Amino acid sequence: MYKRFYQDFCPRWIPTRVIICVMTFTACWTSYMCRLQMPILAVPMIRSLPGNATEGACPQDSGARRTRSISWLDQGAFLEDRILEAGLAAAEERAPLLSRAARQAAGSAPDTRPPDAPVELFSGLPFDWSPKVRGQLIAAYSYGNVPGNFIGGIMALRMGPRRAILWTSLLAAVISLASPLLAQLHWGVLLFTRIVIGVTGGVTFPACHTMVAKWAPPNEKARFVWSLLGGTFGTILTYPMIAGIAENVNWECGWYIPSLLMFLWIVVWALLAYDSPAEHPGISDEEKEYILSSQAGTVRSEKPTLKQTPIKKILTSVPFLSLVVCHFGNLFLLFFYQNSMMLYLTKALGFQLTKGGAAAGLPWAGRMLFGFFFSWAGDTIKRRGLLSISALRKTATIFSHLLPGIFLILVGYVGCNLFLANVFLILALGFNGAASISNLSNNQDLSPNFAGFLYGIMNTVGCTSGMIISPMVEEIAGKYGNPIDKWQILFWIGAAVCIFCMIVFLFGGSGSIQSWNEIPSEDQGDAEAGEKQEEGAGQPTRS
Repeated sequence: MYKRFYQDFCPRWIPTRVIICVMTFTACWTSYMCRLQMPILAVPMIRSLPGNATEGACPQDSGARRTRSISWLDQGAFLEDRILEAGLAAAEERAPLLSRAARQAAGSAPDTRPPDAPVELFSGLPFDWSPKVRGQLIAAYSYGNVPGNFIGGIMALRMGPRRAILWTSLLAAVISLASPLLAQLHWGVLLFTRIVIGVTGGVTFPACHTMVAKWAPPNEKARFVWSLLGGTFGTILTYPMIAGIAENVNWECGWYIPSLLMFLWIVVWALLAYDSPAEHPGISDEEKEYILSSQAGTVRSEKPTLKQTPIKKILTSVPFLSLVVCHFGNLFLLFFYQNSMMLYLTKALGFQLTKGGAAAGLPWAGRMLFGFFFSWAGDTIKRRGLLSISALRKTATIFSHLLPGIFLILVGYVGCNLFLANVFLILALGFNGAASISNLSNNQDLSPNFAGFLYGIMNTVGCTSGMIISPMVEEIAGKYGNPIDKWQILFWIGAAVCIFCMIVFLFGGSGSIQSWNEIPSEDQGDAEAGEKQEEGAGQPTRS
């Protein structure tokens, strides 16, 4: 019955693996939509500091100090920084009292949500939370995402990627829908829910990598991995969509509308996504045979159990550890954009919220387009044998890590030139699209059978960068009002991390299938254990 429904619903001329590719693309898209809600909505739903404390450098003509670059050898500049820091701290402490007193004296409506106000579906009022709270709320996703990736690798092994993504996405949609109401209880409640959503988001990518390993013929693997840039596409749409909703309707709808759309997607996922060609009831026999025969010798049809997973060999593999470092640099760049670009564009460069959302989405559009080109180029090079897999992966890191680092440095030196700042931001993240044929594909090279588990470990380590970046941004730039000279330091840090991680991969990375890729059978494992026991029993004991 399902096969007939599937054939009627999906045109026969579309291969089933293409539909699976589209579904993994949209799975990453919806995951990023949940991820980005807080970094975008933190701008309209949290009150900015009064006066010139958070207006940034570029909107102010009189802020000479804020527009100049501070020399690291200028002791006077450091003294000025300390004075500014003390003044901002005092202003931050006085601001709620002063603004509240002024409102009471004027008898006007509050411009922030009163702490004792009842829970409302739509109020439109921002919260009176500090920049430190804002930084923690933005970083909270990463607090959950770090263990979530490891959990996702295990769930993909035990449950299969289809069910793992289905149930975690449903949980994320429910929590996101309730987030405006939960935030009114206390910011700590919202922080906890963001951690939970981070856990659910961590499951998505390891599960998708497991699906790629099962569904992708070797010569199409780079294009399948490109589908994991669906998060990039989601970012392109999410930034202007949520920012536009928040500015033109209210910030609460920036939570409600994407969450409702996610419920619709979950239904489609449940109908169309399957773990492997062998389990799909609607795939044609010809396509199933093509996929399975092309993967023969590298990908096993059965799901490996956790007991069969060579965890010790994986964690001591130099090529894999080098990949983990390389992936950390990639995610550091991505989290830097996701968690801080709205602050940079709206607070430092002075964009309005909607325009800032559109500008923040442009680099992600560049990443998706560049990623498509690099994926095509990678498959072509691989098919024609122009480079070895190892050489291809290492060469790709020049584009995915080195060039983005260089362009980040340049962003810090263009000051308030909005055009050049956006061009360099687009190029930095655009060239990172080459990650589709460097770190995002390398786990498939090392071990197709354990690709999802490997990616879970990679992302567990890599997502710790998201825990670091938001507090770092608030500490270095946010508490000073996001001046350009402070952002210059942040761009240097981002560039240094990217380039260092690339160097590690150049020395230790590999594109060869590792010996531990083969899945031992349960009987084989028991037999080997029995032989070791017999050998131990046969050896004479020493007194």
